[in-house]
Amino acid sequence: MRTGTWGSVNTFFMELEQRVGLCESVTTAKSLGIRRSDGRGLQEYETFTLGINEMDPVTVANAYAAIAARGTYCAPMAITRITDRSGKATTYRPKCRQALDPGIADATAEVLTGVLTKGTMRGVGGIGRDAAGKTGTTDDYAAAWFAGFTPDLAAAVSIGDPRGAQKHKLIGVTIGGRYYGAVAGATLPGPIWKDTMIGALKGVPPTSFTPVDSARFEGCSQDCRPAPRSAYGAVSTR
Repeated sequence: MRTGTWGSVNTFFMELEQRVGLCESVTTAKSLGIRRSDGRGLQEYETFTLGINEMDPVTVANAYAAIAARGTYCAPMAITRITDRSGKATTYRPKCRQALDPGIADATAEVLTGVLTKGTMRGVGGIGRDAAGKTGTTDDYAAAWFAGFTPDLAAAVSIGDPRGAQKHKLIGVTIGGRYYGAVAGATLPGPIWKDTMIGALKGVPPTSFTPVDSARFEGCSQDCRPAPRSAYGAVSTR
């Protein structure tokens, strides 16, 4: 689980999805608010876990926020408070629900922390506090992503050519006066995410992820998927 995720190994995620089950993977993704940005239904095919559905950064960041919140999913909100001209304020509360078993969310966060220290983001590094995330690079470098979170905040960065990502790949491009042979998840999205998170969390005391329940999740080898403990579904990372 750790090394396959850290190295962003596509064949590992395909094998993981095969063992977990496609339907279970899709169900869990939907419970985390995953939906296509064009409004169409999710493509529920064997390559689902490799990221075949068009996403927007808010949707992806919010799904990661649910993992950071130990499985509690809260629908995105554009407005949290309105004050009228007479000074009367109306506050809007988020609509939240438990989407993942807290222990599964903790284990997922623990695996994703290694991406920043031992995986595809190790060259960029962490942000000086507990953090986790995942790089993403589409076929032929059409787009590049990094999404990540701390226990306090989640964010996602997506880079692509606004003229059309499939026609204008991120290969041999000059961005901000610098030439890139190819742009992957850790090339630009990762550093942008890192700088943004450091700035956004300035002055916020660091908090730690909840430790993994080692009695439940450690020591498993092949073909030892545990029986489902709840109706929250299984976990599959993008």
